[in-house]
Amino acid sequence: MKIACILITHLPVKAELRRYPELRRRPVIITESYGSKELVLDSSSEARGVVSGMSLQEAVSRCKSATLLQADTPYYETAFDDVISSLEQRSPLVEKAELGCAYVGLDGLEAMYGGEARLISSLLQAVPEEFNPRIGVAEGKFPAYVASVTSSGGRATRVPRDTAGFLKDFSVNLLPLSWNSKERLHAFGLHTLGQLASLKVGSVQAQLKAEGKKAWELANGIDSSHLLPYQREEVVTEFLTFPSPTVTQHAILTAVETLLGRAFTRPLIMGRYVRTATMESQVFRRPPWTKRFAFKEAVGSKERALFSLKSRLDIVTMPGPLEDMKLTLAGFTGQAGIQSSLFSDIRKQEQLKEMMRQLEALLGCRPPIYRVRDVEPWSRIPERRQALVPFDP
Repeated sequence: MKIACILITHLPVKAELRRYPELRRRPVIITESYGSKELVLDSSSEARGVVSGMSLQEAVSRCKSATLLQADTPYYETAFDDVISSLEQRSPLVEKAELGCAYVGLDGLEAMYGGEARLISSLLQAVPEEFNPRIGVAEGKFPAYVASVTSSGGRATRVPRDTAGFLKDFSVNLLPLSWNSKERLHAFGLHTLGQLASLKVGSVQAQLKAEGKKAWELANGIDSSHLLPYQREEVVTEFLTFPSPTVTQHAILTAVETLLGRAFTRPLIMGRYVRTATMESQVFRRPPWTKRFAFKEAVGSKERALFSLKSRLDIVTMPGPLEDMKLTLAGFTGQAGIQSSLFSDIRKQEQLKEMMRQLEALLGCRPPIYRVRDVEPWSRIPERRQALVPFDP
């Protein structure tokens, strides 16, 4: 399958420069908090010596004149979602990977656009010019990604028929492996994909376990993974602007009540329940504020949602005067998601499934919960009798 990888490098910085044009050609550092640590999420090319993942203290010591910005992740995600929507107008098969990277299926589209060159040109035009995207085209996602990395801004690179030959000189750091696996490869003197591809697959598997075979195949240009079309989450969003910046609890709760009242009258949400609420605000002379709340149980009315949010907001410290407020409700479920069954075993299963859905809404990913399944209960080896399998709701 012919695939194009659209890569937007330094998306957070480019998004901030679009919002604040006065920062162009100036050193900019975007930071993100990880517990008590403040780390660099992204930086502009003018911030010399600063790389992602570096501590804020070290970054400032290397570039003292840099403008510091707190990461506005929802803004970056919204900007990238707009790019995905634009790409979906060009191709019915679009996969949203990590922030700034997307894969587009090209099969059957060349005749519609009058050739591959015009198709690629259309994909470039789908991305705002200030994002300066790079495109790689190949018969597989990984080769397409590597090709996009080698492309210059606003250009595309086509991988030749000899995919392995094209990949052989690139670093193994481009492989989708854990950091420890990459360190092991370097420790064995395997620094390029060509060096890894020259080994026998069994030798690589012996050292990298489950990741070994996949790494060896990718190094040899073999990538049969399918595109996973982007599934948009249903959301209901309401917005209001305060007459003047406010920090009073009463004004904020009144705004939340107003937005909830509007949201629960929308046709999309009527008769359904929600699991999460996200509040976003622009803060006077400070970075934007975002807070995500997961309801302990799915709520189906304004009153229940307000009661839950009010108790949570009582312990939240506002970062400063709020200029506006946007409320987004997501994680919709039908009434069956909270009803009980007359049979105890079925009721327990429904409760477990609902618990998994709530955890997924809270964590933002599949929770690491497993169940024990009998495999070979007659075996003399205890490890073969049972196995842990992911709990699938």
